[in-house]
Amino acid sequence: MDSLLQRGSSLIISMIILVILMLLGVSAMVTSDTAFKLAGNLQFQDSALNNAEAAMAAGEEWIGGSTGGVENFRNAAFSATTVGGLYTLAAEPDSLNMTWTDDSSVAVGGNSAQRYFIDLMSENNQLLTSGADIGGRTSAACNKVNTYRIVGRGTSARGAVKFVESYYSVLSC
Repeated sequence: MDSLLQRGSSLIISMIILVILMLLGVSAMVTSDTAFKLAGNLQFQDSALNNAEAAMAAGEEWIGGSTGGVENFRNAAFSATTVGGLYTLAAEPDSLNMTWTDDSSVAVGGNSAQRYFIDLMSENNQLLTSGADIGGRTSAACNKVNTYRIVGRGTSARGAVKFVESYYSVLSC
């Protein structure tokens, strides 16, 4: 009788150990699945940030560069009504609540995941250390700048959205 009881108790103990091992295995699978999803989400967030930075850099390149030998900032009609992606001094666009379409922003190379707009913040501000009376060069022909806010918006394949903003100054004369 004792050996029968011992065989029965060893079966119960074996079953308990088997259930514990099964629970450990299931919890390890759930943990690794969660970590996999987190890593994937981080990759999509990074992709959106990279797209936003590329869009902002394209906006800086456009405002600081030239097309056909004429500086873009002088030719951009910032004083007229707002043109797609170029906002006047009083426009004050809200990057978080606006709809990012071709009417309100510029797509970089036709890529809708990379968009930017340029907002004129100030015109003809005198550079602080450019006057001859405070030690600046007397030969400096231009000592005034226009200041622009450039906002880049990037999206990823799964819909993550990131914004990057910079302020950019260009000589205005």
